[in-house]
Amino acid sequence: MGMTRRKFLIGGGVLAIAGGAGVLTPLLTREGRLIPGKPRFGYVAGTEGALPKQADVVVVGAGILGLMTAINLVERGLSVVVVEKGEVAGEQSCRFYGQVMTYKMPDATFQLHHLAKQRWREMNAKVGADTSYRTQGRVEVPFDEEDLEGVRKWIDVKTREVGADIPFKTRIIQGSELEQRLRGASSRWTVAGFEEDSGSLDAERASFVMAEYAKKVGVRIYTHCAARGLETHAGAISDVVTEKGAIRASRVIVAGGAWSRLFMQNLGVDVPTLPAYQSQQIISAAPRAPGGNVALPGNIYFREQADGTYATSPRVVVAPVVKESFMYGYKYLPLLAIPDFPVHISLNKQLIDSFIQPTHWKLDEVSPFEKNRLMTAAPDLPELNASLEKLKVEFPAFSDAKLIDQWSGAMAIAPDENPIISQVNEYPGLVLNTATGWGMTESPVSSELSVDLLLGKAPVLDPKPFSLYRF
Repeated sequence: MGMTRRKFLIGGGVLAIAGGAGVLTPLLTREGRLIPGKPRFGYVAGTEGALPKQADVVVVGAGILGLMTAINLVERGLSVVVVEKGEVAGEQSCRFYGQVMTYKMPDATFQLHHLAKQRWREMNAKVGADTSYRTQGRVEVPFDEEDLEGVRKWIDVKTREVGADIPFKTRIIQGSELEQRLRGASSRWTVAGFEEDSGSLDAERASFVMAEYAKKVGVRIYTHCAARGLETHAGAISDVVTEKGAIRASRVIVAGGAWSRLFMQNLGVDVPTLPAYQSQQIISAAPRAPGGNVALPGNIYFREQADGTYATSPRVVVAPVVKESFMYGYKYLPLLAIPDFPVHISLNKQLIDSFIQPTHWKLDEVSPFEKNRLMTAAPDLPELNASLEKLKVEFPAFSDAKLIDQWSGAMAIAPDENPIISQVNEYPGLVLNTATGWGMTESPVSSELSVDLLLGKAPVLDPKPFSLYRF
């Protein structure tokens, strides 16, 4: 996993090719940088008082992955402490799009998401509160004949592969059923894929409900308490060192979202991810508009929320050029060719920041996490506004909808787009759960897999596709 001079040059060459192809140059001024922020919505108070002296397991990060992990650990009878540099669910976990789906996903992520749909369907009853989860059909119109043929083949394969325990409910629809699900559309759409059992979660509610449940079942969550690193003794983890003191623990799960790579760098472990940002918005209710979850060619996406408002997004990923782009950029080149996965490359101050960002620090020093309590990405307002206008043209029922909020979320993505859910060989007792753009969807299952790996139990899913060492 080391970086050779050849790979560095190839990574730089990828950026040059992108610029020469006209991808980079027109986009130099696009938004795509981290800025100080605050939680979009909601507040969950952390545990009061001094840090405990010890815990069975320490979880780094109080986003949805960390919260779900802590809940899973408590359910297995372990004492758990979660440490968070900022606020509970303050960054990406209050900025997700909120569709729980498997449509067109490859085998590894399909299995992860297929099981997650079942877990989420049971979640409201489990926690005794409304997480905002709704089973909500999703319509996606293929962007060309090749895409349609690929969907037909994918449905055929999954229909044969998926067992009866969790039925597979995706099919092709057309005619009157499609017209009804896209009622009021200006275009005449003739065929679409329909995922009958896809789900919906709202960023304004889901993480905060799960955080309150975590506290209810005994999870201790310490906010404004950044983990600086780990201490070891005789080759084993002995302590988690935070800005407020050390916690004795031999087992740790890092679920730090986009910050996981930096935390692991200080441990001398390379995690090959690059930052990616996605802008989204919420608009007011539109009574005559279609419900459910819709994806149409031309970058038109919307999802009805539990309160009747609509989430909508251009679904364009902004990739800022950073130091790591020169190291790993060549591995991401195939993503630029995916028709329904537009990637905009952004060159801005974050490139300079990435070169001056400390990657190693002593455990008695102020860490970068304490200097960046809560960061978010600057939204791409022109892209958001353009996508909203497209939506209103295609569905005039949205014409009077009012803009409620616009934002961008920050993710870290691996070259193959699969999450990293893995034991860390260099540190026995350490598990990493990161590198996903689907953290909310995956969290009930990825957290279970993380705990299985930590405790040496039979894994809920095959962990090989998610190994840190697969690259």
